[in-house]
Amino acid sequence: MPNKENWVVCPTPEIEDIIRWNEPIWAAPNKPRGKPDKIGEQRITGLVLKTGEFFELEVMAVEKLTPRAAKMNVTVGDKIRRKPTSIALGACHKRDK
Repeated sequence: MPNKENWVVCPTPEIEDIIRWNEPIWAAPNKPRGKPDKIGEQRITGLVLKTGEFFELEVMAVEKLTPRAAKMNVTVGDKIRRKPTSIALGACHKRDK
């Protein structure tokens, strides 16, 4: 029987929340000053370690959402930093306790 987790919309994550959001996967720019191309999308699930100007998170799961062969740039166990606005753009949800 599959484990059904309950996720709720989370506009303001707090420390110790487990959150997930979608973010783009970017290709390297093809010109020295060119804008990078969006080549895919991934869903990141992480534990919030620190809040403030940047969120510090420990990655718990990464899932590729696009079928194209885009290389994901985040792996499980990584510690990452993201701006709160970047996470909000990705439809942030937190796991309901």
